[in-house]
Amino acid sequence: MLQTRSRWALCVFLLAGTTINYLDRQTLSLMAPLMKDELGLTNERLGTLFSLFYFSYTGAQFIAGGLVDRSNLRWAYGGAVLLWSIVGLMTSTAGGFVALGVFRVLLGITESPNWPGALKIVSRALPEKERPIGNGIFTSGQSIGALTAPLIILTIAKASGWRMGFAVVGLLGLAWFVLWVLFTRREEFKPIWPPAPSTAPAASYREVLSQRKFWLVAVITSTVNPILYFNVNWLPTYFNQQRGMAPGSDDMKWILTLIYFGLDLGYLAFGLGCLKLSRVAVFSIATLLVALASAVPWIDDSNTLTAVLMISNFGLGMWMSMYLTLTQEVSKHSVSTAMGLAGGIGSLAGAILMWIVGQVTGQTHSFTGPFVGIAVAICCAWMAGVAASRDRKGAVL
Repeated sequence: MLQTRSRWALCVFLLAGTTINYLDRQTLSLMAPLMKDELGLTNERLGTLFSLFYFSYTGAQFIAGGLVDRSNLRWAYGGAVLLWSIVGLMTSTAGGFVALGVFRVLLGITESPNWPGALKIVSRALPEKERPIGNGIFTSGQSIGALTAPLIILTIAKASGWRMGFAVVGLLGLAWFVLWVLFTRREEFKPIWPPAPSTAPAASYREVLSQRKFWLVAVITSTVNPILYFNVNWLPTYFNQQRGMAPGSDDMKWILTLIYFGLDLGYLAFGLGCLKLSRVAVFSIATLLVALASAVPWIDDSNTLTAVLMISNFGLGMWMSMYLTLTQEVSKHSVSTAMGLAGGIGSLAGAILMWIVGQVTGQTHSFTGPFVGIAVAICCAWMAGVAASRDRKGAVL
């Protein structure tokens, strides 16, 4: 196991990589109101673009997990960041809906190794008791990306146009890759990079798919992931269309920043909460918090609305850390494979739901249905979480 300073420094690198991952994927949702007229983006077309990303991400995740388990982690993870950053740069040249669709497909493919790779690195670098905290650290990159995106991307877009927003995020990824190569070449990291001994690919997938816990985790990912995708992709459009906030306005930037700050705190809260409470107690509290989002359509006061969404996302962050920890327990030798398969199922559900949200909101001009659906989805996740948290003797962990 790595020295304490080195393993937490590695987690910080994973945090930065995941942050760039979410900056890249969120750029379109933030830029959409600014790009709408120039590229002819309706809600239906936006829903299609969001779902194209998640469909390609889904298919690639099913393969990426197995490949990461059999690859040098240093280059598998670092190379993925390099490739998706290049795609981000290319997106700044898009001239229409079709080009955007192609770039979203490529982004989904190249971003797919992030979670399998990061989860595998944490499982190699940290002892078992520290892994929930390590997962929380790198996973918080999701919300830091979402947290900083409104401030960074909308500020750049307001000053230099939407194309520059895509370009700057791509350049951040290229800078990360250079630092990653330099940092991870040190001798102490070499033992964690080689692939873990395992059976043939088919046997590895068979091992994962035969586990009851895997299918329970898959239920969780297929209910929790769509909630996260909705918050990241559709909230800017919701505030613009339903609350009358101008694209790139200070009000939208700061409200989104506060909401995603709640998500960030939630990632860390799960690992810390499990030091004092049972796992089920922690995610039961998280379930109640996430379900508060169903009240959003009936809240008029903007401060109350922001507080409710911030609290709801705090609970969602706890849930994300929860299912990553469960995924690491599915198979000791095939962590990335388990994450790729479970994440792929969750992304498929998210892809379908992103398209449905586009169709429903485009035709009804209302977001009530999606917000109410959040409460239903998180209750399904809770039931699967309780079942997955029982040991072989039936005791709740």
